[in-house]
Formats: sequence, C-alpha cells, structure tokens
Amino acid sequence: MGQSTPTTTMAFDTFQERYRPFKAELHPAEQKLFERLLEGARRHSNAINRRPHLDFERPVMLAMLIESMRDLEETRAELDVARAQLREACHALEERGVLRRRMRRSFAEQAVHGQVRLAA
Repeated sequence: MGQSTPTTTMAFDTFQERYRPFKAELHPAEQKLFERLLEGARRHSNAINRRPHLDFERPVMLAMLIESMRDLEETRAELDVARAQLREACHALEERGVLRRRMRRSFAEQAVHGQVRLAA
C-alpha cells in the first residue's frame, strides 16, 4: 500500500504545476521573483507539512509571504544602517568644512514631502 497523503515535495510539485499558467503570463523578471518566492516557501516545509490535508495552497502562500516579509525586513535594516552611515559621513564632512548644507532637514522631515509615510 502506498502513502494516503502526498509528501510536501509532491504537494509543492502539484502547486507549481497548478500555477504554471499563471507564471507563464508574468513578465520574465516577475517569473524569477515567483520562483524565488517558491524556493523560499520550500524552506518552510516543516510548517507547511502541518497543514490540513485538504488545503495545501494556503500554507504555501503564507510561507511565500513570510519569506517576502523577511526579505523586506532585511532590506529595511540595511537601509537604516546606510542612512546612519550617510548621516555620519555628512556630519563629518560638515565639521571639516568640505560640505555645506543648503537644506537643514532630517530624513524624517524630508519624508513628509511628497508621499506620506505610514508609521508601523
């Protein structure tokens, strides 16, 4: 007798096959992003394996969202570090007289012009 429920790998293969037409309609760059999301979701296979046996797509989609959020948080953290380094560099250049500021606004003050930033 064989397995009564598919393995997570088999379920992922079924998911990929089911969404192949969707992926085919995407721009090639977006197809690569879709593949990256799916690869990231595979890293959460232990959590996905705890799924109800009749619904595989929801845990996969959640894993894809989690992977995207992780990437976004890493990017935000890198951006915060880059902003801090830029502030330090500008401050050091100002102190040495190399840089003269024409606009004395902080990054936060500049953010209110143009698009509205939503606070978390």
